[in-house]
Amino acid sequence: MRIQRISAVARFEFASVVKRWSYLIATFGLPVFLALLSGTVIGAQTYFLTQRAAESSEFGLVDEADVIDLGVFEEREGTRVWTANANEIVLYDTSDAASRDLESGRLRAVYVVEKDYLSSGEVRAIQSEKTPLLSMGGTTIEPLLRSLLRKSLVEGRLDHDVQERVISPAYFVRSRLGPDGEQVTGVDEALDLLVRTTIPLFLGILLLTALLSASGYLVQTVSTDKESKIVEVLLSSVTPEEILAGKLFGLGAAGLLQFAVWSSMVVFVALTASAALAAVVSIPWQALAVAPVLFILGYLFLGSLMLATAALGANAAESQKLTMGWAMLAILPLMVLVILLDEPNGILGQVMTWIPFTSPLTVIIRLAVDSSGIAWWEVIGSMAVLLVSTWVSIRIGARLFRVGFLLTGSMPSLAELWRQAR
Repeated sequence: MRIQRISAVARFEFASVVKRWSYLIATFGLPVFLALLSGTVIGAQTYFLTQRAAESSEFGLVDEADVIDLGVFEEREGTRVWTANANEIVLYDTSDAASRDLESGRLRAVYVVEKDYLSSGEVRAIQSEKTPLLSMGGTTIEPLLRSLLRKSLVEGRLDHDVQERVISPAYFVRSRLGPDGEQVTGVDEALDLLVRTTIPLFLGILLLTALLSASGYLVQTVSTDKESKIVEVLLSSVTPEEILAGKLFGLGAAGLLQFAVWSSMVVFVALTASAALAAVVSIPWQALAVAPVLFILGYLFLGSLMLATAALGANAAESQKLTMGWAMLAILPLMVLVILLDEPNGILGQVMTWIPFTSPLTVIIRLAVDSSGIAWWEVIGSMAVLLVSTWVSIRIGARLFRVGFLLTGSMPSLAELWRQAR
């Protein structure tokens, strides 16, 4: 293959796409529109939640079992009130008085400690139709009531230290063993697990989006060239391999440029969040570092297959259907994500590392979940497999590419495809 002719085809395809108004609007206008839309939605929600927080956070409590410790309540204009975590719990003598305030909208909910509470443990929670569906205080009030009931039940019956441990049995101090063997405290395991599972999923969605956006341009240009017969003229002076490689690099650069602009906002937010979370979670920097390289190699391999199969379609709609299968193979690791998260270095993970269709996402997932379990030669080896697979797919795909263009109006038979591929 001659580099100069590949470069000429790539430059032509790239320029023909990026000069379109539709491309410029989609590339630069869409991020601005999404940013404005997201800012408006977030601002509206913030205003709503601020207004909700400013509303009354009063809850009613009726102690029919006579077990509540009244020491935490203070007298306020003839009413006993307990203020805890910005919530006010008003103690009522009867359920009727609490129900009236609940119906008027003063209270968000009423909790009634039943008479047989000591034997049944039942506390009845009552909400009116006026109670908002999203109650900011409702998520914290019940744990407070549980603590109050525990304190009331053990007050004066146990030693002070034992009483405190009954109320608050344990404060877990999280730590993680660092690379140098030292323990790093302050690690939030739940947040750490969320980050480690979200990053592979997020990167997988990014890869799928890049493939779909780039494949759209691949299918469109192939269909246009097939209808205009321009490739038949090119084949007289340029080999199928050179046309395929030139279109792959030129259209791929346009698609990846558009994708880079789209994802720049998301990446900026992700990096900002990573800097803020670095103190409490371990960020999988190795996975993030190799992700761009694996994205490009994965695109070159799958893009060459998409170009070859798109040429076999009789029209744009048929070509699009033929190329969807390659994108689905690329996200196969996401379909077995639960297994890969549980055993990233198991047999399935090791096998999928060496399959070119699944290699990019599998390596990223393994590095994100347990980077110590994957050797450096596996990462380099997976990249080498992608490079070799891309070269093979271009060589075989170029033959199918030529057959698809020359047999205009009909799809070649399987026997013809097999003969050309051999």
